[in-house]
Amino acid sequence: MLNYDRDHDVLYVSLGAPKPSYADEDIDGILVRRTFDGDRLSGVTIMDFSMRSKKELQERIPFKLNVDELYDFVGKR
Repeated sequence: MLNYDRDHDVLYVSLGAPKPSYADEDIDGILVRRTFDGDRLSGVTIMDFSMRSKKELQERIPFKLNVDELYDFVGKR
């Protein structure tokens, strides 16, 4: 599931349905979220999304993700 806050340029990527989570890593504005229950990856929050390259996201997001799909979702090429 994807959700983009255009006003603040933040992209929220959830793995499956959103779950109560916490951010355990901040990789230069990329927050890795994990579930409170089970400590499983639940998604990422990407700050300043429009300023980031596809290559940077592919290297920093710790799970397989179709980065082109993210850019299509927010209308950025």
